[in-house]
Amino acid sequence: MQSSGPGAAASRTPDDRQGAALFADRLGRLIAAVYPAALGRPYTDSEIAQRSGLSPQHVGRLRRGEAMPSLAKAAALARLFGVSTDYFHGPEDHPVVRAVERDLERIRRHRSGRPQHTAYRTAGSASEEDAVLLGDPAVRGIAEGAADLPPEMRGTVRTLVEQLRKALGGQP
Repeated sequence: MQSSGPGAAASRTPDDRQGAALFADRLGRLIAAVYPAALGRPYTDSEIAQRSGLSPQHVGRLRRGEAMPSLAKAAALARLFGVSTDYFHGPEDHPVVRAVERDLERIRRHRSGRPQHTAYRTAGSASEEDAVLLGDPAVRGIAEGAADLPPEMRGTVRTLVEQLRKALGGQP
């Protein structure tokens, strides 16, 4: 991957332009979804530049699909967003791309307040007492979070809750 200067866009091949557009699209997806909660909004070009060591102008060119980063710069961006560099250039069916896209969708769902996913939830009827408890937003959030875990991890959550109840003097 080579950086392109401002006048180099016209001399790039269709493959170069397509690669830059793919990089820009995937970088844009990361920027839109992955940012510190303290910011409460996506990163600016300046913030990305500061955290990755790139210039704000180069970040802007990357976001617009006008340039391709060097491998070192792509790696710096990948580190910032916690992804593999494979995400930036892999085909849609690449395992890394699919995994990152699933994670980004989970982040979007979380931020929108929608349930994360239901792959590990099981059908069943809740008792009236359960219905009252699940009416409490804090209890509901805990239950939904546990329901999103694989079945083999739920025992760990149950053990943690039991330990907390014991610490508070309640019965497990």
